[in-house]
Amino acid sequence: MTPILDLDDWTLSLYADSTLLYSEPAVALETDGKLSFGRAAAAEARIHTRRINQGFLTRLSADPLPQPFKAARNHADLFYHQLKALASAHPLITREPVLMIVRGTTTPEQLGLALGIAKECGIRVGAFVDRSIAALASRGGMGERRCLEFATDHAEVSNARMGVDVVRAQVNSFPGLGIHNILDGWANVIADAFIQHSRFDPLHAAATEQQLYDALRSWFELGAIPPSLSIEHQQEVRRVDLHGEALEQKLLERLEPLLSTFESGATVCLGPNATSIPGFVQLLKRRGLKTFEINRTNLLSYVEQHVSALSNPDEVKFFTTLPAATPPALPDFSPRPPVPLRQESTKRPAPTASTATSKIVTQPGRATHGLHATVAFPIGGQDLPWSATGDDPHTGVTLEVGGRLFTLIEVKS
Repeated sequence: MTPILDLDDWTLSLYADSTLLYSEPAVALETDGKLSFGRAAAAEARIHTRRINQGFLTRLSADPLPQPFKAARNHADLFYHQLKALASAHPLITREPVLMIVRGTTTPEQLGLALGIAKECGIRVGAFVDRSIAALASRGGMGERRCLEFATDHAEVSNARMGVDVVRAQVNSFPGLGIHNILDGWANVIADAFIQHSRFDPLHAAATEQQLYDALRSWFELGAIPPSLSIEHQQEVRRVDLHGEALEQKLLERLEPLLSTFESGATVCLGPNATSIPGFVQLLKRRGLKTFEINRTNLLSYVEQHVSALSNPDEVKFFTTLPAATPPALPDFSPRPPVPLRQESTKRPAPTASTATSKIVTQPGRATHGLHATVAFPIGGQDLPWSATGDDPHTGVTLEVGGRLFTLIEVKS
């Protein structure tokens, strides 16, 4: 059994034996010199702002905290205390090597810190795994693909080459376009609605602001926006109807610098946090994007089934290339050896079962082979891998692979 720890600051998760054992936000609260973490801390984030630290996994470092704690000097200390508490509650992670899933923007210095902190907690790390590449690999495919995912304070877009293996090519970060930015935008929309309806501003008092943000966080867990929202203030319940159009418009405004980087018709993989944003998938589809969504269980299950064998605590690696869960294949097509082609004659009799040979189909369609000189090489073979042909190979396209030119054709038997 290989425990898997997803170092996501929005939802730090522990998974083992196909079971989610722990799933709590990486939020720290200090009270009288003592630290608490997770939902209990998040439930007071708007009430005790000076005693709260959120997103310390993303900012993992030995730099001093902007608001010092008695029990922790830096973000690394906060990670140590939450990980130590997790190890105490789930001793499995001290008995077996742990796979740690991290963001593509994680630096070598942060990986080194995480490794050292884990060791201090009695945890052996077997490997680090790129979160977005794991999301892409859990689905598979071929050609170029992008994965969009959110942290609390930024968004990430990872580019990868898909094939038998999924290979990371580039990671772009969008600071300030994280989940907290989305929540703040929605909080302002809802506060305006309350003010217009009853002249009540839920952002005016810490207790009602906390209720509002608790409700917003619950939407991510539900994956939907309810028709109304109620907030209790001075023993009176205030209620307002929610309008999805206004919330979607605010979401669009906040994320436009990110969304404008995707061309219409592009296919985008959405990581677990992106998938859980209510209305986000529908927004992308209305913008002409094609999406496939990877939820948290999909991600963790893939890592358990396909990456556990790569774990080696004696030589810890950061895997940015991972095997596709489903190797790419064309429907009803099996790769064959190269086929020598002969020019068709107009006087040639129709082939029979005993004399049938390969026929080149020249009209536009889905390609099955690449023609180099007079030999057709099957797509998916060693000479012409899936990753070189793109997601939807069509006849008539010429590619250079390994220094040779291939013209894509369809060969029917």
